[in-house]
Formats: sequence, C-alpha cells, structure tokens
Amino acid sequence: MALTVSKESDSPRIYVVDDEWIIAETLAAILTNNGFRAHAFHNPNRALVRAMDQPPDILLTDVMMPDLTGIDLAVALRRAGLGCRILLFSGQSVALDLLCDARRRGYDFELLDKPLHPMQLLLRLRNTTSRVAPIVAPSRPDPIQELAEEPLAEPTSGTIPAA
Repeated sequence: MALTVSKESDSPRIYVVDDEWIIAETLAAILTNNGFRAHAFHNPNRALVRAMDQPPDILLTDVMMPDLTGIDLAVALRRAGLGCRILLFSGQSVALDLLCDARRRGYDFELLDKPLHPMQLLLRLRNTTSRVAPIVAPSRPDPIQELAEEPLAEPTSGTIPAA
C-alpha cells in the first residue's frame, strides 16, 4: 500500500547512500514510488556536501563504503547540527563493531541488515518519519552499553544463576 502524500514538499526527503549503484538507485526508486522524495548517492562525500546545503529528513546509508563509512557520514551530520533520522544498513558483521564504537562516543543510530526487504524498509520508515533524533550527542555514556560490558559475577556454590 503506497503512502498518500498531498504535495511533494510534504513528503520526507530521504538520502539513500550506497557505493553500489544498483542498491542506491533501486532503493531510491522504491521509496519514490511510495511517496517519499528519495535521492540516490553513490558517494558518501557528495551526500555530505548536499546534506549541508539541503538537509534530508532521513538518511539511509550503507555502513561499509570506501573513503567515508556510513557511520562517519552520520556522525558528521550530527556534528553539523542536523537532526535528521538516520538508518544504517549493512550485510557485514564489522558494521556492528563500528556502531558500538559510535555508541560509546555518544551517537546512537539504527542498524538494518542486508539484504533489506523493501516492505521491511517502508514499514520502518513509516514508523520513524515523525521521530527526529537529538541534534546534540548525549554527554554521558549509554548505561545499557556499560552494563553489557561489565563481566558477569561467578555464581556462589548452592545458587542457581539467573537465566
């Protein structure tokens, strides 16, 4: 079911960034056909330059790209004060390590797995178009991440460890 939009200016502007031409163009076409103003970029540096001039409402970017990763692109937008929604996608496990590093530095972005089914993407975008990420990065570490990094205590004899 396509999103109904009264005017083009009412629909969210989405920058789709992937160094693989076919992925960027296909995702942009799918989004455009579903009521979004999607623009494909094959070079993250060009997307960054355009975003400084014409900020997107949503950035949808691959993580692993030459010259500038999607996470570096997302961090650059945050540092510039842009509050657009940021969704990262990747099919590589190293992306999770980069995302965890970004979270330790105070940046929190969503990560979607490749291959990305178009309906999954559309549902996610429709559920996030009204949500805007904070413009300023949080000044304190993520307490959940800190808990995840703490070593688990050894159970004492006679106790049953929690599941």
